[in-house]
Amino acid sequence: METLGGLRGRLRWYSIGGAILVLGAVVLLRWPTSGGSVRPVATPTVGVAPAYALPDFLKGYAIAVTNFQGGSVALLGQTTLVVGGGPHGLAAQPGGRYLWVLNSGGYNAWVIDRQTGRVVASAPAGPAPVHAVFSPGGATAYISDFGAAQITVVDTHTYQQVGIIATSNEPHGIAIAPDGKTLYVACVSGGVVLSIDTATRQVTHRLLVTGGSAPYGMTLAPDGKHGYFTDETFDHLVAFDTATWQLSGVAAVGARPALVHYIPGTNEVLVANNRGGSVTLVDAATMQPRATILTGSGPHGVSASPDGRWLFVANEGTNMVSVIDHQSLRVVSQIPVGTFPIDVLVDAG
Repeated sequence: METLGGLRGRLRWYSIGGAILVLGAVVLLRWPTSGGSVRPVATPTVGVAPAYALPDFLKGYAIAVTNFQGGSVALLGQTTLVVGGGPHGLAAQPGGRYLWVLNSGGYNAWVIDRQTGRVVASAPAGPAPVHAVFSPGGATAYISDFGAAQITVVDTHTYQQVGIIATSNEPHGIAIAPDGKTLYVACVSGGVVLSIDTATRQVTHRLLVTGGSAPYGMTLAPDGKHGYFTDETFDHLVAFDTATWQLSGVAAVGARPALVHYIPGTNEVLVANNRGGSVTLVDAATMQPRATILTGSGPHGVSASPDGRWLFVANEGTNMVSVIDHQSLRVVSQIPVGTFPIDVLVDAG
């Protein structure tokens, strides 16, 4: 199984190799200059494969999975879109209709119409884009470009790049304040967490974590008062106060924690322990672990149903999505998906 470290190495390779490929395919994928606008990137040719099954007890939810090595996006029970590249993070545009899939093997994000199950556009990004968030109304997307030390800003109506924000090296996890005024970015190299003013597009704070730390996943409390990031070096979930920029707690989790998700309607944070083969539930107020649940080899992406009833884990090493009953804290289903599932996103159906 490819480890999280191996995945990071692959993303770094993509950021170099992708630049060469883009130069050779400039007619198809136009890479804009900083701050400039470009014509929308042409919608790519997409293959369609049979849908992966959606268990009956989950029929009320819309579940999407990125299969990184399989080069596909699975809309469970609906369709499987074969997009190639390196489909990585998933982000739901406000309004619920459009799903963005970050292509870490290239310089773009695919935009999927969830009603039709089709790719309708390709938005520009920098090298090895991995995750995205949106302004509250959904008019602007902010994409973390792991291979370029930057955030690409995209107009979601025109699919044009409208700005670039410089960050520290290897920006990965990204979150946005409920009012849309501040971005929070976990930068793997250098152990730095940043805040960015979305109006000025300038970095306003830099939180230097313990030497050797590698901030990876990022999430916010629903009220935006606290942020939480995983440190894949020291196996921690770290909390900070977004007003004072002081660390407010540290929880020991499993080995090499990856992505993190604040569970709706609760006071809990779900952490994927990539090397530990498990997830850990952490009380967001006390920063005490509540439970650790074995899920399978290589958990990376995590999500929860909007009602908080079910928890979901994308396991890279087993090609499965684990479903956890949040009440009993037991794995109740393992859903087969494509090769090397790396992220999962769950919404109301």
